[in-house]
Amino acid sequence: MIHLTPLTEQEFQEYLAFMISDYANEITNNFNLTLQSAIEESEMMMNDLWKEGLLTEGQYLNNILDSKTHEKVGIVWYGLIPEINQAYVYHIFIDDLHRRKGYGKNTLEMLQSMLKQSGIKSMGLSVFGKNEVAYQLYKKLGYKNTRISMEMVL
Repeated sequence: MIHLTPLTEQEFQEYLAFMISDYANEITNNFNLTLQSAIEESEMMMNDLWKEGLLTEGQYLNNILDSKTHEKVGIVWYGLIPEINQAYVYHIFIDDLHRRKGYGKNTLEMLQSMLKQSGIKSMGLSVFGKNEVAYQLYKKLGYKNTRISMEMVL
């Protein structure tokens, strides 16, 4: 149903701009941070994780394409932590028009299969507290809570 293709340099630059803004908005909506602080944190994280741009070892950023139509339906970013045989999904984004059609589920299942075949023993991810749809999908796929962070605004 899907296949993955690496981003071009131009797509990567567009993704970075999108991700910095999107992640900053998520931080602002879920934590008690100003938008400016969230943008700074987001920029710092992206710069740290993508030190060598698309050539950064262990980081993978792919377009998600529908196998039949070849239409881009989203993006998935994951990294490998070889010391512990683990993969980590940093971001999976399905375009609004393509949500609730199985693309997210298919992408995660494809990654799980591909990574298992390459010797990876586990795959982790995080979900913001207000993203109930994603949380339910991850639970349905067999993901378990490994830590829970809670906060109360005073």
